[in-house]
Amino acid sequence: MGNTGIAGIAGNTGNTGNTGIAGMELFNYFLHNGKPLPYNRIPYNNCSERAIELPLALEFLERREAGTRHAYLEIGNVLNYYKPLLERSPELANRTVIDKFEQASGVVNVDLMEYERKHDTVVCISTLEHVGQHAYGEQKRGDREAPLRALRHVYDLLGEDGEALVTVPFGKLMDLGWLIQFSADYLDLAFSRYGIPKQAMEVSYFRKLDMEMQFDAPKQSWIQCDRSELAETRFDNPFVFANGIAAIRLRKRGTTAAARPPAPQADAALAYHPPVIVGSLYTLPFNRPAGYDLQGKLSSHSSGYVFYGPFLSLQPGAYLLQAEVALDGHGRFTLELTAEEGCKVLWSRPLSEPCSLEAVIHLPAAENDVELRLYKHNDSACRVRLPKLLLTAEAPIPT
Repeated sequence: MGNTGIAGIAGNTGNTGNTGIAGMELFNYFLHNGKPLPYNRIPYNNCSERAIELPLALEFLERREAGTRHAYLEIGNVLNYYKPLLERSPELANRTVIDKFEQASGVVNVDLMEYERKHDTVVCISTLEHVGQHAYGEQKRGDREAPLRALRHVYDLLGEDGEALVTVPFGKLMDLGWLIQFSADYLDLAFSRYGIPKQAMEVSYFRKLDMEMQFDAPKQSWIQCDRSELAETRFDNPFVFANGIAAIRLRKRGTTAAARPPAPQADAALAYHPPVIVGSLYTLPFNRPAGYDLQGKLSSHSSGYVFYGPFLSLQPGAYLLQAEVALDGHGRFTLELTAEEGCKVLWSRPLSEPCSLEAVIHLPAAENDVELRLYKHNDSACRVRLPKLLLTAEAPIPT
């Protein structure tokens, strides 16, 4: 589906009258194939993509009439944390929940890859990206295509005419150690390498545009988009957790399992990018003496540091710094990258007006106590907002 922009929603009664850090109006709902769905506002982990994953899952389960005749399968114990959302459809309590590690009432502790029972309906919310990665009790690491094998197994668990909904973070291909962020090339391996029939998969893509700068049920803005629009989207930038997701719907036609490759193969030659080093001014442990409001604006009425931190250690290499700086009022500033608790300046740039900047910074030696600092030189009243602050290693992770 094409991009459904915020302008296409403007003027509807869902307008909350609030804006986020990017200055966009925030609504009570988002659109999925033109249908408005209310955001999940239950304050559990919903500063993340859970804000839209739960409504998408409920829409899918209710359309499938899940739980009315047979128990459906949930892979990963997620819905238990959002029980108020299930109350409108009591039959949704009729489910089998499997989770390899999480200990909870009603949860069957079994490895997904060892589970064999067929189901008419399967739902899996932000879980497959962790399969085979070093997270949530898993001690393995480095099995980059394990999430794809898990996706194939989900397809094989479907009974005749069964359907599954699987959500995963999506954008630039990233190996974060604890999860794999899917990309277009990576997801296409599900067909070319792992044998899921193309006609069995339908994918909806969503991009996060804005959010309030708080982490207890913040208002957010997500739109449905083409997958090409997520090509440069990074995990944890500019917002915490996923900034793009894929909602993958699998449909079993007949009873044929996905085709298997003839023999084990090495991983495909794809470029995996590392986690961001700094993804946002608002989510890492920066020091912000004056704090900030819901729009991410930091007040600065006198000379001194507007922010500094987060005290990193960086290895020799090339680093890319990108920032967007918005100013309300007038001020003279210096944005700088420093080491050794500010005693060593690695890079600096004077600022006196709103700007977007990009710089490649070369470090010939390892540096400790590395900070990004914004210093104000004068006493005029001013408010500063940084919708984007990104520091990354320039090169992808070697395969």
